[in-house]
Amino acid sequence: MGRQLSLSAGEWQIMECLWEKSPRTLMEMVRELSPSTGWHKSTVVTMVGRLEAKGAVGYIEGGRARLYSPSISRDQAALQETESLLHRVYRGSVGLMINTLADGRGLSAQDIAELSAVLEKARGRDE
Repeated sequence: MGRQLSLSAGEWQIMECLWEKSPRTLMEMVRELSPSTGWHKSTVVTMVGRLEAKGAVGYIEGGRARLYSPSISRDQAALQETESLLHRVYRGSVGLMINTLADGRGLSAQDIAELSAVLEKARGRDE
């Protein structure tokens, strides 16, 4: 996928549904998502159409219904969204983003341990 992907909150829910289990028909997605979202078939159809246009979802013909699957992994989508946020909001500065999180909500001991592990891993790549 060459272009930048940007997903709305609702599109993320569709993608999470497909990352959890694929392939799925539209009606399987409606049954899965409706209890938590209240969405009807028309809403799911609209959002899946948008995801197809973005290249995030594809389908194969499956007898009576199309079978939809993600065209991008969750990790790829998360990386693209994170890069977009980093550049739009923090002018590309990872330090500014982490500082904002630390100042805004604080960091737990677990958060600090995870960040330390990430930094050590990154340091190992640079050597």
